[in-house]
Amino acid sequence: MLSKLSLVLTCGVLASSMSAQAAPIYSVRLQPATTSITLVRDGCGLGFHWAPCGCIRNYSACPIVVAPAAPVVVAPEYAPPVVTRPIVCPYGYYLDQYGRCLLY
Repeated sequence: MLSKLSLVLTCGVLASSMSAQAAPIYSVRLQPATTSITLVRDGCGLGFHWAPCGCIRNYSACPIVVAPAAPVVVAPEYAPPVVTRPIVCPYGYYLDQYGRCLLY
């Protein structure tokens, strides 16, 4: 009876000493990992800097942009339409392609 009691107590102590965890707890503090990211000025990249026109190469200036002038449309002066009488050939004649009256 004593052996069964000691076995139960031993199993209880072992079960209570182990706790169910997803990951074990480390007593050692983790060191921050070194990264391969290089910090650069103004977020433009190595060899560039921020300017009012955006990211440009070092030792250069913003390009000057000249907007082209709007095209000018010149309307012609008003000219009334030319009204002419239709050409009518007399009886026995016909109108050719050049506007002449020819005999049949």
